[in-house]
Amino acid sequence: MQKSSTAPRALAAMLAGLLLLTACGGSDTTSTAAPESQPAADGSSDALSPEDLADQNLPNLVVADDARDIEMLSVFDGSVATLRDAVDGDRPVLLWFWAPH
Repeated sequence: MQKSSTAPRALAAMLAGLLLLTACGGSDTTSTAAPESQPAADGSSDALSPEDLADQNLPNLVVADDARDIEMLSVFDGSVATLRDAVDGDRPVLLWFWAPH
């Protein structure tokens, strides 16, 4: 019967533990993200990014009784439009009310 040494297993377990600790360790560096820009004071939407415009339009969305009057937020430019304005009615439309982002 051959007796196996536990030293290689202990060394491997210790190295795996050190690797795990270094991977999960925190960083003392600060984020270099740019500060958020403020919306234009004069109310012009030309200076706003689409994300800022969309954030401003969120409170303006209204739930309607008629499905054609449902207001939706454009993810491209942040504008609010009704379904009646976006669909011309000559073909079926799939409505997707959940967007993961």
